[in-house]
Amino acid sequence: MADENDGQNQNDPREDDSHIWGMVGIVVGGVLAFKVLSAMGVRENEDLTLVEIVTCVALLFAPVYVLTRAGEHLRKDVEAGKSTTATYWTTMAGLSISALTLAGVTSIDDLIGLIK
Repeated sequence: MADENDGQNQNDPREDDSHIWGMVGIVVGGVLAFKVLSAMGVRENEDLTLVEIVTCVALLFAPVYVLTRAGEHLRKDVEAGKSTTATYWTTMAGLSISALTLAGVTSIDDLIGLIK
């Protein structure tokens, strides 16, 4: 006997896609933290001060928080019927691309350059 919820789960507009926005946020935050610490004069083998650590953590996790919260709000609009799933994905992709661009990442080469 099939579970009644099986059909609902397959068509449920609520998907757990916050991990996607979290990963984009980590990339954006990592780039920001790297660039700001570099601008502050921090070098590879130096110990970080408390201010530098707090700055790094804040810059790393702020984009994660912002993008996941935006995704949650937009997902609630989809669930309420105020928006479509296509609009959700288009908006979140636009926000992600804008965040990466503002952080200075316009291609994969930019990320590879930062890693080197």
